[in-house]
Amino acid sequence: MKVQDILDAFSTSEVVQELVVLVLVEEPGKQAVRAKASLKGGYVMYITEAFGKGFRSYSYHIQKEGKMVRRWDNAPHWPEMKTFPHHYHLNSEKEALECQEFFALDVLREIKGIIKSEGC
Repeated sequence: MKVQDILDAFSTSEVVQELVVLVLVEEPGKQAVRAKASLKGGYVMYITEAFGKGFRSYSYHIQKEGKMVRRWDNAPHWPEMKTFPHHYHLNSEKEALECQEFFALDVLREIKGIIKSEGC
């Protein structure tokens, strides 16, 4: 996957109303993006991805009215988890739940379900 693939996925999604790229790095051996997406239903998503040869760091943080709804990331601070370092937070930074590695399309599928459940 490339940074442009991530940006394309979000910019063409029916749930994304606006996508603003805050940081974009495309260098030999490293790519990174930080972006903010305004979503239907009043949600906001902060996207952070960095990857290169042998590494990938990601965080997809969704909030509404300034409160966390969900965040998927691979920050290495829950080593006891079977899916370490992959995990997600549900409404709280303090607790994490196990999950498999997440990618842009996975996140979009999840947020579509959240928005649809609200009838937006």
